Amino acid sequence: MRFINAIYHASTKTVEYESSNGTRLLKTGGSLNWRFNNPGNLISVKNQKGKIGIGVVYNPDKHSFAIFSSIEAGDNAKRSLLKRKYKDFTIPEMMKKYAPGNDGNNPEAYANFIMSESGVAQGEKVGELDDSKFSKVIKAISKKEGGLKPGTEKWVYVTNVTVSDGSRPVADVPFKVTLGSTSYEWKTDAYGKLKTIIHTKQGMAIVVKYTNSAGKEDVVYSAVAGDETKNILLTRNFSQFSAKTLADTPKVPRAKSTQKPIEYTVMSGDTLSKIAERYKTSTDEIAKNNNIKDVSKIFPGQHLTIYGVNANGPSNYTVVPGDTLVKIAEKNGVYVDDIARQNNISDPNKIYPGQSISIDKSGNVTSGQTEKPVANPIASKPAIKKPEKNSINNENKKTLDSVGGKNSGNPIALLPHDQREAPWMAVAFEEGDTRWKWGRVKEGDGGINYHKKTGINMSSMVGNSNPWCASFINYCLKESGYSTSGSASSQSFSKNKSFIKVSQPIYGAIVVLRKKGSWTGHVAFIYCFFEDGEIGVLGGNQGDSVTINPLYQVYINGRLHYELIGFYVPKPYYAYAQKTISSGLRKTTMSNIAELRESLGANLPSNEDERTR
Repeated sequence: MRFINAIYHASTKTVEYESSNGTRLLKTGGSLNWRFNNPGNLISVKNQKGKIGIGVVYNPDKHSFAIFSSIEAGDNAKRSLLKRKYKDFTIPEMMKKYAPGNDGNNPEAYANFIMSESGVAQGEKVGELDDSKFSKVIKAISKKEGGLKPGTEKWVYVTNVTVSDGSRPVADVPFKVTLGSTSYEWKTDAYGKLKTIIHTKQGMAIVVKYTNSAGKEDVVYSAVAGDETKNILLTRNFSQFSAKTLADTPKVPRAKSTQKPIEYTVMSGDTLSKIAERYKTSTDEIAKNNNIKDVSKIFPGQHLTIYGVNANGPSNYTVVPGDTLVKIAEKNGVYVDDIARQNNISDPNKIYPGQSISIDKSGNVTSGQTEKPVANPIASKPAIKKPEKNSINNENKKTLDSVGGKNSGNPIALLPHDQREAPWMAVAFEEGDTRWKWGRVKEGDGGINYHKKTGINMSSMVGNSNPWCASFINYCLKESGYSTSGSASSQSFSKNKSFIKVSQPIYGAIVVLRKKGSWTGHVAFIYCFFEDGEIGVLGGNQGDSVTINPLYQVYINGRLHYELIGFYVPKPYYAYAQKTISSGLRKTTMSNIAELRESLGANLPSNEDERTR
């Protein structure tokens, strides 16, 4: 179940989490960071990813803490904050900012606790910590901030009533709603919906009455509040109503308070059936929890909240004396470089007894689905086969160095389970879908300055002198843990040593274009292929917004007449890109750009913009 809103009731120290179907979860007592799903006790700031509410707490001064959709979302926000804001700080330096003395903290004692718990030395910078030490720092902060000590949880279910004339909702219909011994006078809203009926007490009587033309009260719906959320449709024929429980009534969460959501980003080749099979759930449940109307239309970069058990997913292995990554890979039938990427291990020879390693055996799950694969994949990775011993060693030599490390000049690419294919595209898609509405929101109205977010000294994204296509690319890369070009120039990606040219336009590659006879140009991400051979590119400053445009039709053979400089990927991603290219898989995903835009709810063509550089 996906939580979309949270309200903090200070008098009872209760957080009321609301799901997309109206079901509530009440978290009372325990530590503040447990109630708020905020392991780092992060202060609320604008545009915090995963934040769904704010809790104002006096301890003793007034502070506004972020309330996150899940413990995982809160933990991710903390990790992102440390990597982004404090990467160049030592632990003592960080704590002066993270837990300042003027807020009643003792930064020195806080820093000593973190270093004692994690084994990090005073002079070590946060951005230089290996995965093991960084994880220990994260755990130590959670421990210091309250340790996620649980209180009590209570699920509160609801009844949703919608009124229709048989074909469309009916507004302003008056009803008398009796809940237990209390009655209310309610009217349907513009969408034909009554106020949400909350099951404050199981066994409570729910009665909905309508006064007919003769002045008589008729009972049009009655039930007893139970431990499930119901959707009721009242169909009106003149003054007569018939009640029907909708077939898609949300199900009771299987594990209730102990069930943890899985935050999944749709990848190339995905279908809801494949995802449902992988996580031992159903396509219907995923669709309901994520408000998906057409199960055949999901897109790369789209975020899904999944409740289920990933039986084929990663398992935890504890390193024992004498173990090597090669031995562990051979024992579990996986590749060494896959274990290294998944666990952010830059040196395969440096593992230690007692170390916990996550091992993913899922590969590409296939089944006889009838849905179309997700509308994006240019290329899809081959299924993982059990390697032989020699091939493990060879594979390791080819790719491990490219993952990144302290001496590579690039950060280690954090590539979590099933999210290895161009993870920056999830950020790009989310920006286009949520912030820019695929061209319906224009520059100046998006509520963000990609220049400032990426360290570029440009105060605005508005006007010919403030092109932002490159800063958009840099923002998406930075948010997913990759190096940026450090410039607002589109040509910087072809010149910066952090990026490597590839031979083909694979999904997620950066396409660099230049205006003939000039230093100006454009830069965007490769998103998809069309039946006629056209390529869809997802980029910023396209029609003063973030859209998906046809590459040849607009930029090369169209009125802009750019020349193609090439396709580029971040250096740590190069080995994976080469694997993708060598697989030889290139899929057509949509018949044309119009079909794609219509599927995304952006059926109006964008005005292609020349203001790039």
